[in-house]
Amino acid sequence: MNNDQITRQQTTDEIDLLELFNRMGQGIKKGILWVYRLVLDFLKLILSKTVWILAFIVIGLIVAYVLYSNTRRYYSSEMTAISNSINNTYVVSSINLLNDLFKQRNYSIAASYLNIDISRAQQIKSVEAFYTIDINKDGIPDYTDYKRLYNPKDTLVKRLDNYFVIRLEVYDEGVFAQIRDGIKNYIYKNKFVVDNNTERIRQNKILIETIENEIRKLDSLQKVEYFELPQMQRASSNQMVVLNEKDRKLYHDQKLALEREKLKLEKDLNINSEPITVVQDFTPLSKAENPYSRYAVRIGLFFAILGFISSLLWQYRLTIFKLIKE
Repeated sequence: MNNDQITRQQTTDEIDLLELFNRMGQGIKKGILWVYRLVLDFLKLILSKTVWILAFIVIGLIVAYVLYSNTRRYYSSEMTAISNSINNTYVVSSINLLNDLFKQRNYSIAASYLNIDISRAQQIKSVEAFYTIDINKDGIPDYTDYKRLYNPKDTLVKRLDNYFVIRLEVYDEGVFAQIRDGIKNYIYKNKFVVDNNTERIRQNKILIETIENEIRKLDSLQKVEYFELPQMQRASSNQMVVLNEKDRKLYHDQKLALEREKLKLEKDLNINSEPITVVQDFTPLSKAENPYSRYAVRIGLFFAILGFISSLLWQYRLTIFKLIKE
């Protein structure tokens, strides 16, 4: 193949590539124009149906107000707690079982479990327990798994089992404190929970006593090393060589480690003496969880879509009737 043939082949390839890119550019341009015209036509269609849409929105707002007026307002708050005696899983499951009573509106049994008046139990909409999720593995909860979507196979997130969150929904804000005590009473009625907590306290006290004995032994040994042994060596100073002389040893590190462990156990007994410890208590809220705006947005949007569809059905009613007859 001579040089002229090679040059012509290269020129042909370049022309083919330019034509290909040109066609691709024209196709993308046509696609963008088609989407633009489609969006523009859709907006024009919506504007042409404005009367229908606004009329149905007004109807939707009226329906939303009726539903709002016939629905009780409820308020929610959260309590973060730690189970000291048993795994949090048992406590979470126990509280969620309690919530089934409120779903079934079995207020008499629920009031008995919580040790509260039945009138107070009737103010409770729901009480549920959830776990917190850590997404960056720093041991700090990032959000609460309200929808229970945690997947144990997902290695990107971690469920924190050392805390659990109780979400309480009530119709009366004044019952939060009583319900908190009622939840504690409900948990403390579980003999398994109470027995485990009693045994935990007993073992901690025994361990504290053992650590105190070890600290006293180290004090005695340190006293021998620092005071008694040097006196014995000075008494025998007339000897030229002291055989098998032991190096003096410091016991500060061992004592400090034992003291830290002792203080940690004492702190646990003083702060976490009960089966559960409340980290963050319920806080009464002044804002309802089901305000009128929630009904207005949802129902208003639904009626707006319904109005748009109704306008199309009315516009093409003759065509639809014709198709149905055929």
